Amino acid sequence: MKSKENIYSLKILGLFLLVIIILVLIFLGCYVENKGVYIFPGDSVEQMYQFYLGGWERIHAGTLSQFDWSLGVGGNIMAYVYYFLTSPFFYITLFFPREGMQYLMLNLNSLKIFLLFISTYYWASKITGNKNSKIIASFIITFSGWVFFYYAYNMFLDAFILYPLILGLTEEYLKNNKYVALTCCIGILGIINYYFLYMFLPFLCVYALIRYVNVNQLGFNFKLMIKVGLKFAGIILLGICLSAVILLPCGFLVMQNNRFMTNEISYFDTIGINEIVYFFSTLFTPVFERFNASYLIPEHTHEFIGWGGGCSLFAFIIKPLLLPLVFCLKDKYKRNSLVISYCMLLLLLNFQYGWYLLQRSIDTRWLYMFLFVDALALIEINEELEDKRLNSRKLIFSFMISGSVIAVLLLNMLYHHYWPRKQMIEVGVVSVLMIIFMMCYVVYYNSRKKETWFLLTILTLEAIASGRIFVAYNYGIDHTFFEQPEQSTEAIEYIKRIDHGYYRILYGSESYQIPGAPGAFVITTPNEPFSKNYPGFSFYNTIYNTETSDYYNRTSPNWFVSEAMGRNKIYNLLSAKYWITYDYESQIPDDYELLYKDKDTGFSIYKNPYFLELGKTYDKTINKEFFDSLPVLLKDRIMLDYLVTEESTNFEYELNDNFIFLGQLPECSTRELVLEDPISNGNLYVVNYGVTEIIISLYNDNELLKVYPYSQYNYVDLRIDDNMEVNRIVVEGGNYSGVAAFMDVYFEPNDGSYDQWYQQTQKEKFENVLFNNDYIAADINLTDERYIFTSIPYDKGWKVYVNGEKVPYEKVNLGFIGLRLGSGNYHLEFRYEIPYLKVGAIISLGSLMILILLSMRNSK
Repeated sequence: MKSKENIYSLKILGLFLLVIIILVLIFLGCYVENKGVYIFPGDSVEQMYQFYLGGWERIHAGTLSQFDWSLGVGGNIMAYVYYFLTSPFFYITLFFPREGMQYLMLNLNSLKIFLLFISTYYWASKITGNKNSKIIASFIITFSGWVFFYYAYNMFLDAFILYPLILGLTEEYLKNNKYVALTCCIGILGIINYYFLYMFLPFLCVYALIRYVNVNQLGFNFKLMIKVGLKFAGIILLGICLSAVILLPCGFLVMQNNRFMTNEISYFDTIGINEIVYFFSTLFTPVFERFNASYLIPEHTHEFIGWGGGCSLFAFIIKPLLLPLVFCLKDKYKRNSLVISYCMLLLLLNFQYGWYLLQRSIDTRWLYMFLFVDALALIEINEELEDKRLNSRKLIFSFMISGSVIAVLLLNMLYHHYWPRKQMIEVGVVSVLMIIFMMCYVVYYNSRKKETWFLLTILTLEAIASGRIFVAYNYGIDHTFFEQPEQSTEAIEYIKRIDHGYYRILYGSESYQIPGAPGAFVITTPNEPFSKNYPGFSFYNTIYNTETSDYYNRTSPNWFVSEAMGRNKIYNLLSAKYWITYDYESQIPDDYELLYKDKDTGFSIYKNPYFLELGKTYDKTINKEFFDSLPVLLKDRIMLDYLVTEESTNFEYELNDNFIFLGQLPECSTRELVLEDPISNGNLYVVNYGVTEIIISLYNDNELLKVYPYSQYNYVDLRIDDNMEVNRIVVEGGNYSGVAAFMDVYFEPNDGSYDQWYQQTQKEKFENVLFNNDYIAADINLTDERYIFTSIPYDKGWKVYVNGEKVPYEKVNLGFIGLRLGSGNYHLEFRYEIPYLKVGAIISLGSLMILILLSMRNSK
């Protein structure tokens, strides 16, 4: 008996070893040609990679805090939680140096795929004892189109590993009434990725109901279903409560996020025939590009159905081959439940409002549901084929149908010339390969003795082919990109050594031209401050502090905020103190002075002479509703002298600057303004509205003095030095906003008025500022009643104390903390606690105690 168990264990270990070999072969080119680096352009490097770097920095520096100052101007750390903090795989990186992070990403994702195979095998083993069925289910999920399509998203794979594990534990509960591990895993899923918990629970409930009927061979009994359903719902609820320590504070953030809480889809909006054909075509080919799941029907041929044109339904070519036989299954309970499941999923696929309910967005991540139903179906079909309850000759007809469909899709692709000749040939070769795999499956099922090694060989080859196709069409960033000096944290470390106060840092736009690449890759992307753990202004993340969205909206979409070029007076108001660059000395903000230049690494640090530590005082306010109706450039000018509040009754303003209106540019792609009198030594402002991509050229007659490329909203501003005489301004850029843009042009001469403004702010300023992320303290002496503006982002987690007493505060200047004080000396303290974190922790602890008590009671 032990000998058989040992042989079985060795076979399982051999199977797992085979999966490792498959993964090595899939990514072998990345190791050989790119030193093991496989990180994509876009979100892969700008979010996943940089969030891991930022997490590594915080843990090693011991600066992980509840309020993070790198989320734009600052925000709740829970906005980032599932990117790194609750990922068990992130903590592996802590044992390696920061410089090795780019090499870890591929290895960690490979580990996740391997664990997904084990998890799926566990689930399949709870459903069937047929070894071939377990192998099929494990392969089609682990190397599916869904997994490769979302390969670039670390947190997706983190959570997806738990899906089959929870389904397997659900089987254990349905058959043996064991629920402790199931409850714990639901709680763990909620902690690792609350979004994937939300997306999984509806499917889990339906799955449990269908499997309960199958396991117990029951007909429809309403009372029994209600009883069983309520008990299972209690288990789910207890699991959810276990993760309340994460769910509650994160739920608070999500509820404030317009991207998840607004919906333009009506109840009966459906997808069209082109979208249906597209999804159908993904059944027959592996994922080629992560921006296009099907090369047979390109993404541009249909309406928007999710990121990248909609997810893939591919689950090996064995799926379209065997799936038609689901109608021929002899077990009526399993046949009917599978048919009903597919009908429900197809109905859901047709009505997009269901997508929104499942994901709070119009995307197709929920298509993972097809994968698990596919696995269930193929398990049952395979067993009946091997037991000869199903006639294997029917596969010949299924093969002919699938082959014909592939041929029609190929002919359609050729007829419409979707791709260049080379790519169409490649798609044709892959399609022929899929047909060959189908033939092999047909041969296997029609052979007298169905050898496992033969089936395993086909599945292995198809897994390798699917993975290699994906890697071939989705290039990783060259390893040299990650070795550039701009990637280091030396400049930030230097600033932190000399300055422990409250400030924000600006950075120059750095890029690197990878050999052979069509264009330079930007190094300093919006998550630059987070990756290097310093307070900045930019960020790129769906979840953020929406209390500051009015401020972000002035420059870009409010969940992708790049650092604006210019806007120096507003950055000064928000405590910008340093600017870092390696190569872009031409971008130095106005009047910044060189502080330090490193000869070895090449970075330069500039310091702001107009630094406002923590904020300033105001003696005038302006009504926010009225303020919102004004142009952005005018708003920025007003905010220097008027505090914007909702409570203000003032609807008038008087500007103290010396702006000169130069003229208005016409609506065309190349705009020109000729000046009678040349301008010099000052700032030029061009109101570009929604024309985001523009190039400003400054001339003296026909002599080109300087060229400035810009990519930002509303307005751009640039310094004209005292050695420049500009009498002609040319602005190039197409208007694709759909609204005519007649650009106003202003000039502000450098006559010392801003210096006077700054000196005035220093008469009543914050002193003795102490900054420690979640705690800020400062003193201020007021000679008269004043409105206090701080550059601390408004967030309900802040508590403000004046001379030891807690006081109310309000949102001012589009998203920052402000309060009103009379004359006197004050000691101010700002303390931050994550909203609902303590409540969530109490609920989680209470739920854990309940689970322990229930477990102890059942063990007696």
